[in-house]
This record gives sequence, structure tokens and C-alpha cells, in this order.
Amino acid sequence: MSGKFLKVKCKCGSEQTMFSHATSLVNCNGCKAPLSHATGATAAIVGEVVEELK
Repeated sequence: MSGKFLKVKCKCGSEQTMFSHATSLVNCNGCKAPLSHATGATAAIVGEVVEELK
């Protein structure tokens, strides 16, 4: 059970790289809207996952 890096797109159009198992709130760099919430395991992603990075 390993995490992955994801490219996530916000509703404002800004894209950001984040970890799939983020342990804190991740906000958009552009509009400051939340992109994910910590759940204790895999982060609950609010934005659109554009791609999984290797």
C-alpha cells in the first residue's frame, strides 16, 4: 500500500502536484480552494485527477 503523486486540477483551472496519501488539507495555489482532505488513509480528493505521475 504505497502512495502516488497525482496532478490535480482545481475548478479555477490551476493544476497542482500532490501526494495521494496527504495527511493535511491541501489548498489550490491559485484560488486557495481545498483540493483534498486527510482521511487517515488515502486523501479525499475534491479536485479532478488529471494524471498519475511516476
